[in-house]
Amino acid sequence: MKLKKRFTLSLKNNLRFIPDEAYMRLYFKAKLHYEPDFECPKTFNEKLQWYKLNYHNPVLTQLADKYGVRSFVEQRIGSEYLVPLFGVFNAAEEIDLDKLPEKFVLKCTHDSQSTFVCTDKSNFDFVEAKKRLNVALHRNWYWQGREWAYLGITPRIVAEAFLDEPGRATPTDYKFYCFDGKAALVQTDADRFTNHEMQYFSTEWEQRGDIDHEASEHEPTVKPENYELMLELSEKLSDGFPHVRVDWYNISGKPYFGEMTFYTGGGYDPFYALEEQPDRLDRELGDLFVLPTVSHLEKYCDWSCPSSKRSLGADNA
Repeated sequence: MKLKKRFTLSLKNNLRFIPDEAYMRLYFKAKLHYEPDFECPKTFNEKLQWYKLNYHNPVLTQLADKYGVRSFVEQRIGSEYLVPLFGVFNAAEEIDLDKLPEKFVLKCTHDSQSTFVCTDKSNFDFVEAKKRLNVALHRNWYWQGREWAYLGITPRIVAEAFLDEPGRATPTDYKFYCFDGKAALVQTDADRFTNHEMQYFSTEWEQRGDIDHEASEHEPTVKPENYELMLELSEKLSDGFPHVRVDWYNISGKPYFGEMTFYTGGGYDPFYALEEQPDRLDRELGDLFVLPTVSHLEKYCDWSCPSSKRSLGADNA
């Protein structure tokens, strides 16, 4: 993680005194350059803020946990889609490097920016990795973007197999944006730790632009083998949730589950960074994102929690 990013994480962690909604409004305007409407949200990113403030389904904590989600995946679609697991640890000191294979991945279960990839033990700085993992274990990811699902996750470290995709330094991510069990958009992230290239596709694999522009100048990412299976599995995992993004890797046609994400970019990232905001996909996905009704929310919300005491506005505006 770059020094600037680490400083930003520390700064956000020290802004706990700012109430959730005030923090989210300030950060939203700074990142997306338009005034958010939390009472009657319309765009995808506005609705993600509403989701964080109001949709407190307890199962989200398990599913946002990179270890806890494994049992859910196994139950819904089968264990054959899980990345092989070498161990779960409460502290970095518990990790025995000698017991791990030559290639592996270490990451915390409760955040999104503490991943360490080892492809050669002789060149892996394990001392630095342990130091930074232990720092991450003491940081509650909730405070970075006020993402409710992360608030109650028990911080741990998992060691998983390194997935080796031919021709890539790290495997390509395939991210399926799903709404009530139906996929609507696919995002691909190739070589994300070196020469990151992000693109968007319809579920029919029609190019929908890239990280910068609505009309991409890049060659489209090749449609992966067994894509239809990945699509089917994503919709099975997302069934029953107003919105969730289901992430996958694909190694020579074999899909491997990555994670389930309920708040893409914390609800602060544009789809097309160099286009007018809110951009086309922000609006289109907002139309597909049907927010829960008041009666549905009452099943989950802890109304003793200040962040739950909101005006709910229109049910699915």
